[in-house]
Amino acid sequence: MSDNSSSEDELPDLVREAGEGARAASEDDDLSSSEDEFEECKVKDEDQDDEEENYINSSMPALDLFSKKTFPTAEECISYCKDVHGLDLSVLKKRHNMDFFSFIRFVNYVRTELPSPGFVMSLSSASKWEDAKFMKPVIPDDPILMYNFEDDDQACIEEEEENGDYEIDISRDLNDQIENPALAARAQSQVLAADGGPLRREGSLSKEPLQEELEEKIRMLQKELEEKQTELINCQQDMIKMREAAQNLFCGIEESTRQKLGTMSVSEQKTVEEDQGYFQSYAHYSIHHEMLSDTVRTQSYRDALLHNKETIKGSKVLDIGCGTGILSMFAAEAGAEKVVGVDCSDIIYQAMDIVRENKLTEKVELVKGRLEETKLPVEKFNYIISEWMGYFLLYEGMLDSVIAARDKLLAEGGMILPNRCTISMVALSDPARYSRLISFWENVYGYKMTCMRNPILEEANVEIVPGEAVASAPATVLDLDINTCTVEDTEFKASFDLAMTKDCDVTAIVGYFDIFFDLPNGVMFSTGPEASPTHWKQTVFYLPKPMAIKQGDVIKCKIVCKRMKSDARALKVSLTVNDLVLKYTVD
Repeated sequence: MSDNSSSEDELPDLVREAGEGARAASEDDDLSSSEDEFEECKVKDEDQDDEEENYINSSMPALDLFSKKTFPTAEECISYCKDVHGLDLSVLKKRHNMDFFSFIRFVNYVRTELPSPGFVMSLSSASKWEDAKFMKPVIPDDPILMYNFEDDDQACIEEEEENGDYEIDISRDLNDQIENPALAARAQSQVLAADGGPLRREGSLSKEPLQEELEEKIRMLQKELEEKQTELINCQQDMIKMREAAQNLFCGIEESTRQKLGTMSVSEQKTVEEDQGYFQSYAHYSIHHEMLSDTVRTQSYRDALLHNKETIKGSKVLDIGCGTGILSMFAAEAGAEKVVGVDCSDIIYQAMDIVRENKLTEKVELVKGRLEETKLPVEKFNYIISEWMGYFLLYEGMLDSVIAARDKLLAEGGMILPNRCTISMVALSDPARYSRLISFWENVYGYKMTCMRNPILEEANVEIVPGEAVASAPATVLDLDINTCTVEDTEFKASFDLAMTKDCDVTAIVGYFDIFFDLPNGVMFSTGPEASPTHWKQTVFYLPKPMAIKQGDVIKCKIVCKRMKSDARALKVSLTVNDLVLKYTVD
């Protein structure tokens, strides 16, 4: 207290009485003016009474958010939620950026869904109460909804800044504990006041109804957790069943789609980005060196064009998959008026340099892109030339692009070069090769490794087969007219007989193809084992065991060739040799 305040207490009675008289006179003067203002204030109060009848303030009794306990005011209820349940509105407001409307939705969410306080405090987002349905009050005239939580938040911030000892553990699941020294001290003092004396046991609180209520809540939460865990296990089992059903449904739809639409082309199944690995495999010089060094291949294309100059002269030629541009330059040399080469690989940039280097830019124009999606400078072509063949003829699926170009870009009376191709099969007897590749795994430095045989037997092997190892007459299983065939024709099945030409042990069935340019001066070449080797070699389907055969015997065979679902450019082949069914991949 200041000195002035203490001296006031010591004033003489006369002075104090004089002061009281002055105050009374002043009050009489004010009374008359107050009476004049009374009538005016009375009118205003009567207007406000009508409004306040419909106004629900936070001083009405409020129901606890997490129990059936009621409180005289909403403020006391909110304080109880914070002290006992650990529900801190200030923390929730900061975390979820709550405004007045989100607070209303939050209160109605809690009253509707009945979550635990610990669960609410552990939420990282406000998604649980974002639904507009929570704007409708669960309790009519709920005082909590009128609670001014923004002011409360500011008060909590100030208290936190002053004390510096407020921390909430939001990681709790069951016991909803709050680390709050200030609140703990407050609770202890309340217990002491209620008992009217010291604690029953030093360092601990007596078991009050509040503690029993908390313990009961913990037991309820534990039971709820067990129920949720059971529900989770059931949901996981349901998800497994749903996944299996979805897979079966998808497989059924996929098979139905294939039956309705037929065989889908590579461009329909793969985007350029998904197929980039294939295109980039042709960007390296080594593969072009291998193809250009294949004289059977390259000279056959050259002869087909240069030996038919009168046919090619003045025509427009499209070269699909032009690579280094060698076929485009052959066509220009044969007298074509305009040649357009297309390739999606980066090798096209070297091809452009090659064309410029050979001073053929006036006739040859090169375009980068996938044929099906690329606009070309010429609308119709008289000839479409392409070296599209892969292993076993159909591997890589590049024929799809040739068919697409034919249907869209070939002029009436035009021609595809080459225009025809066949696939043939022969029996092979090569015990030495079989021993090195297959039997090898039966004894590897004294150890058995027979499990290594299966990958070799399941995958067709591309290799050059010696002509003298051929043990049967060839049988043609596919004959394609490129001018008329469809993508569906690239999946085929055929029965065939292999007439044996000698006594031997058959170790494999071999596939190869022949190519035809049916022009005035016709050209053809073969990739068979008895012809000059090419970079395509032959495709060898090894048998699990050698088969003893006599000359004149006939092996009854059947082949089914389809595209792999996982890779539209790869093939899967089923071979039936007599009664033995074997399956292979060509990839």
